[in-house]
Amino acid sequence: MKKQAFSEIKVKDIILASGISSRTFYQYYKDTHALLLAVEDDILAEFNKALLADRSAVNEIDHVLSQDELITVAENISRNSISFFLRNKTKLEILTSDNGDIRFFNKMVEYANKEFAVRMEKMNPNYKAILVQEQSLPPEMVLGIFDINIINVVLQLIKYNDELLPADMRRYIAGYLTRIPLQFLGLMQ
Repeated sequence: MKKQAFSEIKVKDIILASGISSRTFYQYYKDTHALLLAVEDDILAEFNKALLADRSAVNEIDHVLSQDELITVAENISRNSISFFLRNKTKLEILTSDNGDIRFFNKMVEYANKEFAVRMEKMNPNYKAILVQEQSLPPEMVLGIFDINIINVVLQLIKYNDELLPADMRRYIAGYLTRIPLQFLGLMQ
């Protein structure tokens, strides 16, 4: 998939590249799509595990957070997730590239939506009512847009993992989470 789109890859290409027999391939997978789904499912399971581990940062919150508290929490809610992204950097870059599978990115967003809805509920049980009052979009749509942006930010950050430490990435994400994009870019107070 680094060299060509998944849709162009045939079973014989996988067999040649891996050095396994066709019999071995078909013993485990029906076709290339079954293989891709198995790889994606393994990665998504690990992503979900990282998200769940990061949830502990919001478990003890029992009040509306100040800006400073929010920044601290925002740094802590991505610790395991950033480690996951760094461990799986190459796979994630390939799966979310033009040669990859857009459904994989959408599944990541779906996992993030479910997890962040739980976190939002823990942080402020009235978050949906607040979103309805402040936004003209349904809360689920706002959360979806938010999660798409966060995952895209992290996918961009891991491209620079040689220059950025995980702590730098978490700080960047905390800034992104706690300020509107124009504030974050220094274009607005």
